[in-house]
Amino acid sequence: MSEKELVTLTINGREVKAEPGRILIDVAEELEVYVPRFCYHPGMRSVAVCRMCLVQIEGQRKLQPACATPVTDGMVVNTTEASAVDAQEGMLEFLLINHPLDCPICDRAGECPLQDQTYKHGPGSSRYIEPKRTYEKALAISDLVVLDRERCVLCWRCVRFSDEVAGDAFIQLVDRGPGTQILTFNDEPFDSYFSGNTIQICPVGALTSKPYRFVSRPWDLTSAPSVCAYCSVGCPITNEARGDSLVRCQALPNENVNDFWICDKGRFGYHYADSDERLTSPLVRNEADEFVDTSWGDALGSIAAKLKDASTVGVVAGGHLTTEDAWAISKLAKEVLGTRDLDSRVQDEGAPYERALGLSSAAGSNATINDLERAGTIVWVGPDPKETLPVLYLKLRKAVVDLKAKLVVVSPRRLSLDVFATHVIRTEAGKAAEAIARLTSDDTPSDVTGPLVVCWGPSSPGRADASSIDALVDLATKLGGKLLVCPPHAGSQGLIDMGVLPSLDAGYEIPATPGRDTRAILEAAADGKLDALLLFGADVIADFPDADLATRALEGGAYVVVVELFPTETAARADVLLPSVAYAEREGTFTNLERRIQKLEPLTESPGVAREPWRVCASLARAMGEDWRWHSFGDVWDDIRANVRTHAHIDLDLLAARAPTPAPHYESGFEPDPSHSTGVVAGPGGPYPKGHRSGTPYQTGQNWPLSWELRGFEARQRPGIVPEPPASNGARPPRADDSEAGAEEGEGFALLTGRMIYDAGTMVSKSSALRHLARTPFIELNEQDAKALELSEGDEAVVRANGREARLEVRLGDVARGAVFVPYDQPGLRTNTLTGSGRVTVVRGDDDRA
Repeated sequence: MSEKELVTLTINGREVKAEPGRILIDVAEELEVYVPRFCYHPGMRSVAVCRMCLVQIEGQRKLQPACATPVTDGMVVNTTEASAVDAQEGMLEFLLINHPLDCPICDRAGECPLQDQTYKHGPGSSRYIEPKRTYEKALAISDLVVLDRERCVLCWRCVRFSDEVAGDAFIQLVDRGPGTQILTFNDEPFDSYFSGNTIQICPVGALTSKPYRFVSRPWDLTSAPSVCAYCSVGCPITNEARGDSLVRCQALPNENVNDFWICDKGRFGYHYADSDERLTSPLVRNEADEFVDTSWGDALGSIAAKLKDASTVGVVAGGHLTTEDAWAISKLAKEVLGTRDLDSRVQDEGAPYERALGLSSAAGSNATINDLERAGTIVWVGPDPKETLPVLYLKLRKAVVDLKAKLVVVSPRRLSLDVFATHVIRTEAGKAAEAIARLTSDDTPSDVTGPLVVCWGPSSPGRADASSIDALVDLATKLGGKLLVCPPHAGSQGLIDMGVLPSLDAGYEIPATPGRDTRAILEAAADGKLDALLLFGADVIADFPDADLATRALEGGAYVVVVELFPTETAARADVLLPSVAYAEREGTFTNLERRIQKLEPLTESPGVAREPWRVCASLARAMGEDWRWHSFGDVWDDIRANVRTHAHIDLDLLAARAPTPAPHYESGFEPDPSHSTGVVAGPGGPYPKGHRSGTPYQTGQNWPLSWELRGFEARQRPGIVPEPPASNGARPPRADDSEAGAEEGEGFALLTGRMIYDAGTMVSKSSALRHLARTPFIELNEQDAKALELSEGDEAVVRANGREARLEVRLGDVARGAVFVPYDQPGLRTNTLTGSGRVTVVRGDDDRA
């Protein structure tokens, strides 16, 4: 914005220019003028209910709330005028009338905005002598959140978040006047995928974390910034540990990715890292067919000897590996083992990512997450984002509900997006390409306008979508839009970028001869045509859409090496089992779905002698006569920059966390005590505060405990780096001539499946706070299909395929006729035992045929 378009105002005698319409409290903060507040939050609309931010403005008869007052030209503001100071002190006195003296037992103590602002702005004593208002203490409103109504100051943050941001208003203000309180609606559980955000934004400790309850004081914690290791959105987080145990995870703000929020899976799903079931040392199978401990040297020596004699080797990588791991695996397979039979698509087997990214790049249409907020129309083709990419769901909801974009949902079943979608196109199973093609025809809804962003992700495990990709890119190209490709896991995009695909090399170079994909690799192993199979974080028995094939592959005579965190079903069939490290124990990077690279910092020690997969690959290469001279994270990135064209410009210093410039406390305005500093250590990733503690100045962010109001939103972000786009000479890959796999006609119903947010996956099932939240498996049918089968809501149905069967509870839903939906990998059901053919038969549980 030009200087002429800015307004000029004066705050506490200092002149400042700002964009017209900006909120006064934000403009003041940029001048390092702190205005106290409780209800205000930059991620939500202002309501001005706490009245703590009252300031004096010349020409106004009364004090004005800084959080709800837009700046205007010529405005003169005084935040320290006597009447404003009296108002702040008076409001704090009112708030403290009923607030209990719980500080010694409150989890918020030490990082409490009410505590801090009382010291800074409140009265030194209380004039109130009557009994305080009391409620039942420690009311568990969900499995994750505890409510203490006595501490609540009615700032409405939790209510507003649930309503405005998450769109699931489970928590409400009830009653009136002095009896007003926060409760869940109709006393139902706070059953939100985003409930943990209300804990972090609560300014007083009225909402606290059940898993973290009474675990630690903030000054006893060490912390490190990181990235969520679950889905491909790549939410920035901070991990916090007491001793060597992870005890808390909180959101770090990044306007490019997650704004201020994370989902409960990312917030509470860290416990798996401290599980007693973690692998701690290399294991080899002895002559008695039992695993025995061995050293890394002996394990790698035996693997190298076997691989030197192997003529055919397959490599499969799981989706939770870092970008460095991906490069090491790609380099090991292609340069040392001499094989192109490697793939990183396990659950998302056959998903044409290279095609989608290649086509969209050729059309110049790669989208970012923030493009959703600038979109006029969004088309969604893929799984339910609320289950698989929860924070992307929040971004989509914000774009549609708040920013008024149009949303077109193309799906064979009802998704969470349908509630606020402008248009819903219910397709037959496997017919998405035809529906997408119709969007560019004359019958396109007239109110679907650009800028256009088309989002695609693999919607059903084992189902290839090449023809849909062609249709989507055609749609984006004809309407001048962009394509956002949404792979499922935190490491998926990094694996693609580093060429861990049979038809793609690192940097999006196309090999002359492609290798075999995951299915072909497993088929070769099952047929005894593979000498060795290397699995890096890939539990193929649990995740590959054909469990029978995966099992036969591991029992087909190939020499199997598994690198894993846990002794999974796949690991149990290995010849050599090598322990890996969890995300909080390592330095590394994840590349999110928009190809944004973000840094993980180590915080805790890995158990035993576990190693990073990149280090395993480098050691194995050395054992086979190839010394890469990798000794650190920085060495790996030197190699990546030298060999991967799209990543040649990456500057690791821009990714690293740094000790921030000392700044006043985000709530109280106190200056930090430099005596708390324990020094800054320069490392390969740049300077980082040594012994940084979340209760002392050198906390990641702005020198004070992590909360939503950390000063300087722009300055404290770690925005990450987006590498160069895939090269394009204007040529497009040939059009797909295949129909979508699994859509063939046949007996029974087309089987649709997809992940739920909580499932029986390895990380969730090993996380004590989440594993009990996974739903009981069910089958969802169209009401007309259910009627034909004489099935009703809640009945038991028998689902059969591939000689297997499962008894599941019936749910009636908006599913395409001729199709059923069964969630993937829920407790007690391995859906991948049913998915091989893509079709199932369904009968009543009490049918004679059952």
